[in-house]
Amino acid sequence: MRISEVSRRSGVSASALRYYESIGLISPQRARNGYRDYDAEVLSRLDLIEASKELGLPLGDIGRHLRSQEADSCTEVRDKLRPLLIERMRLIDEKRARLDSLRARLDGADRGLANCPDSDDHCSTECVFRALEHSLSTPGVDTDAL
Repeated sequence: MRISEVSRRSGVSASALRYYESIGLISPQRARNGYRDYDAEVLSRLDLIEASKELGLPLGDIGRHLRSQEADSCTEVRDKLRPLLIERMRLIDEKRARLDSLRARLDGADRGLANCPDSDDHCSTECVFRALEHSLSTPGVDTDAL
């Protein structure tokens, strides 16, 4: 298959295919005319690359995993891949905690602003400060974690 067909069938852009080739994730043959010539196996490999990216794995880790998959037993591949996935879950849990804390602060700021009185006068910074103070004093929020 030529690069345009692989791109069409896989949904991966031709520029991404060229990049994946440059970093060793895929290796097409070259036809006599110099065009890239991909075998059907590349589609499965691209599915695995894209699925790994969806899991948040960096391309370097994906490359190591692909090489391991080609050379190692299923048990060895599993034992190498699981720590990567566990680390990604840990990072996501940390990020989720920071986002939950930020959300609580934003809710507190919104409640503080909602308590500012209606007025046709120019806005007083007192309302804004009250909202910010309210967000910092929201119970259960660790402001140091932000």
